[in-house]
Amino acid sequence: MDKINHETLVQLSQDARVSWQELGRRVHLTGQAVATRVQQLVDDGVIRRFGIVRGDLRRHFVTVFLDGPRFQEVETFLRQHPHVESASKIAGEGCYHVVLACADDAALAAFTEQLQPYGRYRVASELRRIKDGP
Repeated sequence: MDKINHETLVQLSQDARVSWQELGRRVHLTGQAVATRVQQLVDDGVIRRFGIVRGDLRRHFVTVFLDGPRFQEVETFLRQHPHVESASKIAGEGCYHVVLACADDAALAAFTEQLQPYGRYRVASELRRIKDGP
C-alpha cells in the first residue's frame, strides 16, 4: 500500500463523511482521483463497508461453541440476523465471536434462543464504551 492510500484510510477513519473534494485536498489529489482510489480499496477488500455505529444500542459479545460441524448453517444465520453487527470465525476458545447490537434484553433473548440448536454460547455485555474505532 502506498503512502497516499494509507493517508486516505487515515482520513476516512477520522471522518467517513468527508467529501471527495476535501479528501483529495488532504491527500494532494483531485476529488475524482481520490474517489477512484477509494473505489479500488473497496474492490480489493481493504475497505469492507461504510456505515455508522449507533450509540443507542447495547452491545453483547457472544462466543459460540458449535456442537458439530454446521459452519455453513451458522454463518448463514449470522449473516442474515438483523442485530448481528459483526461476526468472526475464531481460533482458540470458541468457534465464532459475534457482536450483537440491540435495543433491549428481549432481542438478546430471542437471538440466544435461535442460537441454541447450533451449540453453546457465552455472553458478555458492554457496560460502557471506552473508545470507538481509530
